[in-house]
This record gives sequence, structure tokens and C-alpha cells, in this order.
Amino acid sequence: MALDFIASSNQKEIDENSPIFSLEKFDYDELFNKAKPLNQYSIIKKLDDYYADTIILYGEIQPLIKELENLIKIKKFQPQSIIDFINFLKESFNDGLNIYINSD
Repeated sequence: MALDFIASSNQKEIDENSPIFSLEKFDYDELFNKAKPLNQYSIIKKLDDYYADTIILYGEIQPLIKELENLIKIKKFQPQSIIDFINFLKESFNDGLNIYINSD
């Protein structure tokens, strides 16, 4: 089961053409094993309940990217899935979109 990140200006406009990124449970678990203490990663912390739907607003995307890049730098954490996720976030930010998160 993957965690889906869907980029859209609002939830009502999500359709089959909306950009999507899927993060596998293994990669999610690895991310949260590295993001400790979690209180240092306030945006990543919003994702701590794998089964809860969440929204990353446009204004939170850049801080999330910085938190992920910090994990790469400080914790030597750089699986390809996280690098791909950062690229997805950057594209979403450049397009002015929010990120809607659903576990499927």
C-alpha cells in the first residue's frame, strides 16, 4: 500500500490528469526512522499518521523541501524515492499547487 501525494489547486479539481507521486510504505517508514526527533521536522510531522488524509498547502511545500534536504545532508539519508519526492514537490510548488495526501 502506497501513500499518494496528489498535486492540485484544490481537492475538487483532482482528476486522472492530476500529478501524483506514490511513496511506498517501506520508504515512508525509513523516512520516519531518520526524522528523529520528529519535533524538529514540523511539516514532515504532519505526515506521521500513515492512514490519515492530510494536506500540504502551497506555503508549506518549500519548508517541507528544506526539511527533506536537511535529512539528506545531516542524516545521510538519500534514497532515490525521497529525491524523486523532492522533485515532485518542486514541480508542484512551481505550478502553484497544494499537495493532497491519501493512503490507498
